[in-house]
Amino acid sequence: MEEMIRRYLLAFDEINKMTAISYESARDKDILSRLEQIIDDFLSFLINAYRYGIENAGLMLAYDTEVDVDTMRDVIYAIIDGKTFEDRIYNHLIADDLNGLQTLAESEYHRVYNQAVDDGARQYIEQTDSGVIKTWHTVGDALVRDTHNYLEGTSVDYYEDFYTFDGDHAAVPGGFEKAENNVNCRCWITLKASDEL
Repeated sequence: MEEMIRRYLLAFDEINKMTAISYESARDKDILSRLEQIIDDFLSFLINAYRYGIENAGLMLAYDTEVDVDTMRDVIYAIIDGKTFEDRIYNHLIADDLNGLQTLAESEYHRVYNQAVDDGARQYIEQTDSGVIKTWHTVGDALVRDTHNYLEGTSVDYYEDFYTFDGDHAAVPGGFEKAENNVNCRCWITLKASDEL
């Protein structure tokens, strides 16, 4: 479990570096070519995030989870506030905003990873007719927001949401209704089969 978490947290540093490299390597191209290159690079990050999340769900539940390509595509291309990740890339690219692009990369990686863990739990439930309990975890540092510290160690049934003290709720980290509870979040969930508790 510790190795899984370490890899998850290291991914944020790697994503920031890869986003900067993608951004800088496309600098001399026309805007459409830059946009296409950065979108392709982001897509690679997000596919890896989804695969990693599905893999980790399987490890946590000791079950052979599989990537469903259609489900993965739906998660990656989710429309949030009327925009896909591609629309947001375009906005940051036009504004010449590398920091915003890096924040977007982190947030999207985080959202896709956690949704994939959730999808892996759903696969397990549907294919084994068993239950799953999910537990919220923070990285435990000074940057964790109060609403997420409040959730540290909270366990709920797979079909329930996590509720913060400000009234927001989400099935997984990165899925809150309020943007301020999603951006720069580094929380994750762990899964246990109900009969393991």
